[in-house]
This record gives sequence, C-alpha cells and structure tokens, in this order.
Amino acid sequence: MAKTRFLITSSNNPANIYLNLSVSRGKTFRRKTGYSIDPDDWSETNNLPKQNDEANKWLYARLTKLAATIDEQVNTLTASGGEPSGEWLQLQIDAYNGLNVSDENRLSKFIHDNIENPELKEFINTQIDRFVNRPPVTEDDKLVNAIKKYIDGLPFKVLSGGRKGATISTAQKYTTMMRKVEAYQRHTKKTYLVKEVNPDFIETLLKFFREVLLLGPNTAGRYIKFLKTACLSAQAKGIEVSPQLKLVRGFTEKSEKIYLTFDELEKIEATTFTRPALENARDWLVIGCYIGQRVSDLLKLTSANIATRAGLELIELVQVKTGKFVSIPIHPKVKTIIEKYGGNFPYLISDQRFNEYIKDVCKLAGIDQPVTGGKMVEVKDKVHRKRTGTYPKYELVTSHICRRSFASNFYGEMPTALLISITAHSTEQQFLQYIGKNALDYAVQIAEYWRKQALQAEKKTTMTVIRQAK
Repeated sequence: MAKTRFLITSSNNPANIYLNLSVSRGKTFRRKTGYSIDPDDWSETNNLPKQNDEANKWLYARLTKLAATIDEQVNTLTASGGEPSGEWLQLQIDAYNGLNVSDENRLSKFIHDNIENPELKEFINTQIDRFVNRPPVTEDDKLVNAIKKYIDGLPFKVLSGGRKGATISTAQKYTTMMRKVEAYQRHTKKTYLVKEVNPDFIETLLKFFREVLLLGPNTAGRYIKFLKTACLSAQAKGIEVSPQLKLVRGFTEKSEKIYLTFDELEKIEATTFTRPALENARDWLVIGCYIGQRVSDLLKLTSANIATRAGLELIELVQVKTGKFVSIPIHPKVKTIIEKYGGNFPYLISDQRFNEYIKDVCKLAGIDQPVTGGKMVEVKDKVHRKRTGTYPKYELVTSHICRRSFASNFYGEMPTALLISITAHSTEQQFLQYIGKNALDYAVQIAEYWRKQALQAEKKTTMTVIRQAK
C-alpha cells in the first residue's frame, strides 16, 4: 500500500517541503510540494508544520489535504492498472496547487508512458482537462505588469492620515525595483507571473540581486518588501497569487547608526573655512543637526518658513515625504546662523553638492576617527554599491546624518514624544529603531532618571534653616 509523508532536508530558512511517496519496497518518489517553512516550525514527530500560528495552521491544512488528494489519485491510478511515477507525482502536486502548467513536454511524456494501457485513456484525459481547462493567462497576471500598475496607482493612493498620493521618490524606488525584476527575467529568459512569487522564487531572486547585481543586503531586502506590496495590491484587484505569498517577507540587517555628537558639532562650528561653499554647507549641516529634518525639507528652507507664535520663534514646514506639518522652536545655535545671513537661511545648494561638501567640512574639522559603516564604492567598472567596512568617519557623512544626529543627541535629553513631533516618525518604536536604541539603552535612561530624582530628593532634605521667623 502506497504511503505519503512530508519532510524537509535542509536547515536553511525557509526550507523546502518535499512529499515522499512510497509505492513499494525500493520504489519511492520524492518531489517538491511548492511550499517551504522555517525549520524551527517543523515537527519531526508528525512530519508536518507545528500549529503555532495562523500561517502554519494554514500550511498544515494544505499539506494534510494534499496528502489525502495524492492517496485518492494513487488509488484511482492503481485501480486502472497503472503505477505512479515521479513525473506523475509532480503532475498531481501541480494540479493541487492550481498551477497553469505550460510544460507540454512533461505532459506528453506522461501520456506516452501510460497510453499503451487502454484503461488509462479516460484517466489521462481527465488529467489533461485538469490543466488545459484553466483560465488563460492574461497580461494582468504577469508580474512586471502588476508592478507597473501599482506604480501607476501611487499618485492616487490614500495614505495614512488621509493624505492622497505617494511622493515622487516613493514611485522612483518602486520603479527601480521593477527594473531589477525585469533584469532577473532577462537573466533567466523567463516571464514570471504574480502567482509565482513564493519563498522559492524569492530565494533565487535574492541570489540574483546579491551575486549578479551586487546589491547590498538592505537594498535587496527592501526590494523584496516592495515586491510583496505590489503583489498584495494585485491580489486585491482579483489577480491570483501564490498561497505562500504571506510567507514572503522583506528584511533589514542591523547597521551602524552614524551621527555627529554635540562635541563633534562644536569642532565643526569652531573650524574656519577658506572656501565660502564649505562655510555655507557647514551652516546648513549645523542647522540640520538642530532641527532634525530630511534634506528634501532642510535645503528648501527660506525666511518664509520662520514664524512667531505666542512670542515663540519657530521654523514651520510641511514635510515632502510624509505631508506632515512640523513646527520647530528655533535653537539658539540656529538663530545665530539665521542672524548671520540677515534673517534668512544659508544660500541654497543641491542635495548632491551638500553631500559632497559636508564630507570635506568634517574632514577639515578633524572628524576622522575610524568607524564601521556603509559607503558607496566601485565594485566593478562604473558600478557602485554600498559596502560595509571601517572608514574615517568623515567618509560616511551624508545628508541623512542631520536628522539622525538630532534624534540621537536629544534622545534622553527631552521627552521622546517631543522628539517624534519634530522628526515626524509614525510611532515611538519606529523612532527608537531609527536611532538604534535597545533594552540596555532604556535601562541606562531609567537609571539616569532615578539618579536625578535622588539628587533632587537629597537637595530638598539637606536644606537648612538660616533664620527663624519671629
């Protein structure tokens, strides 16, 4: 009697799940089920997923039903005088998963191997019908087309807070991801469908990203996240997706958080620059580190962004990326720079020039201690990629250091909620991840708070009476 069981043969995450069909002694066939799982979620006791979350419960049910389907088809085949084969087993798995099989050679081989038995003709025709009588593949089912449709819809997408329309930079990021997928299709000489995006597909796509395109891990992980988002959007419009799409996840590897400390900012402020362009860039850099805004907002500031409310001088702006209104009290150091320019901000420069100049600014200011971080380097002829290594700190300075310096320097100095009101992060968790804080940092902050409380209490109890009232 034929027996089916499932197994994984790798400790990699995710690991492919195989179906093992044992027909008789010495006759066993093994094929991929099209599903995969984290090995930690696999039960070696019953050779099925642990039912420890909704995704694994769903997978458990799918595999259990697949085993029952294979058992039923084996009985039908053997009753007709036929015998299972590896090819036959793969056909059953494909049929169960609802794949649109276009490999006519494999189907023809199956027919050729079994057509000599007249009793199998009806059974074979049934198998053909299970594949041929499926809805035809349309242009909307193609992966790149689905991504393009998602990009085309970004200007009309309703975002959190009721704002309509994603930014141009967001559309550019998704377009770049689409170009990478197109490159993968050219590399494999195959056009992929939305429903083919599953953990197996992602595994090979990531390998292409990392080994062929030489993308960094965080860039590759971000593209996977974007790809899944586009597929989910297609699913919402009725496009078929893989049952395992929910198991696809983007990822981010922990990286060093590079920022300028208050001491380093003092060194930069105290440095004299002979080039006006560097002095101008230095002033923008200092302002940025005290107002915590992205470069897309920072370098657009003019005197029109300065306002006085209830006697308080403020910088007011609407963030380009989030659409959020931000109001920032003017720090004394920022006020000094504004007064230097006659009540205005430094003269405008491009993002690219700002990135170039502030490296020179930090180098001349002696911000050159070795630190670990990512920097764009040429990995092959005219191809630049970010690579992690140890470099002089000034080489790792980019425009983004302004926002991170503000968030990191003032964390613990003022309530986190007030910092978030300026940086406009969506949640406190997102803010803390941004500056790279962990449980130890929280403990240090609490200990410092208790120390200050103890000092205040001690100060109260040590007060002496210098004169009695009569």
